[in-house]
Amino acid sequence: MATFHVGQSTSNLQRGGACSNCRRRKVKCDGVRSGCNQCRLRPPRSGTPCVFDLDAGPAHHTAVQLQDTIKLLKARITQLEQASGHSGPQVLLQEPYRSPTPQAAGLSRSASRSSLTPESVLEFLVLQEPPPEIISKLINTFLDKFANTGYFFLEPLRFFNSALLPLPLGHFDRPAQSLLNVVYLWGTVFSTSIPDPSTEQTFLHNALQSLPGDIQRFPSHPRLVLETLQAEVMLSLYYVHVALPAPGRYHSAAAMSLALSAGLHQRSPQSHPVPYFPLVDPLLPPALNATEEAERINAFWAVVIVDNCWVAAEGHPSTTPYGSVIDTPWQSGSDGVGGATITKFLKGDDQHGHATVTLFTKASILLERIVAFSVRSNTIDAAALDSLDQRLYTFHSSLPHGPGGKALLMAHALADLAIVRLHSPFSHSSDTSRYKYLSAANRIVSSMQTVEPTAASHQTYPILGPLCATVCTVYIGELASLRMRGDTQARIQYQEIDARVASLLDTMASLAPTSPIIQRCLLSTRQAYGALGQEVRREWRDNV
Repeated sequence: MATFHVGQSTSNLQRGGACSNCRRRKVKCDGVRSGCNQCRLRPPRSGTPCVFDLDAGPAHHTAVQLQDTIKLLKARITQLEQASGHSGPQVLLQEPYRSPTPQAAGLSRSASRSSLTPESVLEFLVLQEPPPEIISKLINTFLDKFANTGYFFLEPLRFFNSALLPLPLGHFDRPAQSLLNVVYLWGTVFSTSIPDPSTEQTFLHNALQSLPGDIQRFPSHPRLVLETLQAEVMLSLYYVHVALPAPGRYHSAAAMSLALSAGLHQRSPQSHPVPYFPLVDPLLPPALNATEEAERINAFWAVVIVDNCWVAAEGHPSTTPYGSVIDTPWQSGSDGVGGATITKFLKGDDQHGHATVTLFTKASILLERIVAFSVRSNTIDAAALDSLDQRLYTFHSSLPHGPGGKALLMAHALADLAIVRLHSPFSHSSDTSRYKYLSAANRIVSSMQTVEPTAASHQTYPILGPLCATVCTVYIGELASLRMRGDTQARIQYQEIDARVASLLDTMASLAPTSPIIQRCLLSTRQAYGALGQEVRREWRDNV
């Protein structure tokens, strides 16, 4: 058994001494076993052991040789599966799933170096899933958290049944490999069934590795289009959760590109005649029933929602092509009525789509349009500003109050965030704008006090972290302005706002242990809040 000396490295590595990740990324590797510092300290920080060409097994299988073996075995698996679909006895690689041990079920992060034969590599290839009982728990946990949130658009029961079929990962009767791994990934975020913390990163790695293969199979299996799109949406949302904007924006853009390529933004793409282009072939055949039609409608809006999550998190416009014709009907409750859907909504036509998930979608669209207006307008367009303000006021006033689930809470929160974003630039020159944006911030604080850490709403809707940080920034700016006034009324207002900041920070602190993005937002907010000076804040609070 090899002995690894962590922390020891050489400045001049011999040929083959760098790990495969560093060689691929063309960065200097220190050769530390079992994981070099480049891979351990830099994103994506998977935590999995590095692979070194020099670490050959008894059969002298280097990493490159193993990769070639894997390619050959994958090709052979494909041949066997295709042959089973035409004639002869069915060939299914099911035996490995009967093993009760986590190592045999693919939860181990590395294979034994003493048996790196082609047969063991084949076994490792088909052992990329947990045991069936853990799969069931992870999927149930995932669906319990994400059904009816606007993010998961596939029919839940159909997905659940196909995911639990006793067939190998990658079989055409089961969901896409990338989607299953993303579902397992999110299941581990919410579940304590798997104690190994590395499992989350293992599922993330497997999901990312599976995406290209799933995309390549689109022509022969159109069902993979929606399933891969679902994987991209949930991957992007996961990167919101772990506060990694670059890969999150990447997968959000990939989801939007795939949705547009599949024509999900149009109710009936074939009804719009266009000149012939040789590469324009439909990715999806016509929907066979109402269930498939609903999935496609919900799929497009799920992409819009996750795209606008990044708008809320970063304050930059989305990649949604609002200049294009989008006639996809709203989600459930719209009676299938479409036609310039977003354009009509922004102009005040709000007759259709009143389900809570649809209200969440609409609120995210209004937020994005206001962010785009703020970022792209060098000069103030008074008419456009008044139009947005009136549309936002009408929508916010129409939102129902009382119990309505997490989606309704998010609809209120995003609408209030849009008000804050629209009026904050004018808060020092307009008493009306100042009143509106402070009132919206106060409502967000009140709604956050209803979020329970055990309910995991902050994980299902990770944009709550950036939303709280934005409100704290608004309050901190107000505290700084009030200090410059110095009158008695300013001191009273200072005390009220300071109490709200403290309340919001306490709420964020209670949610932070299970939310990396809230941890990050809490840290930055505390730093900004601390810059005001504790002694000055105490003096202003105590001398009112």
